[in-house]
Amino acid sequence: MSTKENQELPALIGQATAGDKSPLETVLAGVQDLVFNLALRMLGTFHDAEDPSQNILLKVMTHLSSCKGESPFTAWVFRIVANHLRDCKKHMFAQFP
Repeated sequence: MSTKENQELPALIGQATAGDKSPLETVLAGVQDLVFNLALRMLGTFHDAEDPSQNILLKVMTHLSSCKGESPFTAWVFRIVANHLRDCKKHMFAQFP
């Protein structure tokens, strides 16, 4: 996300949690590359990273109101990504040891 977007981010998050669709799309578009790249790095293949990335973006979208703004937004997203992918890896290796 650019510096301009970082300055506008709290306002966008507030509008998105109020139900406005356009700011929500802007917020999600700003983090989707981060989410996919982390998923790809942790899971190893493009195919394995696709579905978890979509699930993570859904989690970000549905839990956006719980972002308190105490830390940078990307740190909050990173925590969601790390927790979700850790669980994904557990289930992947449980199915295919």
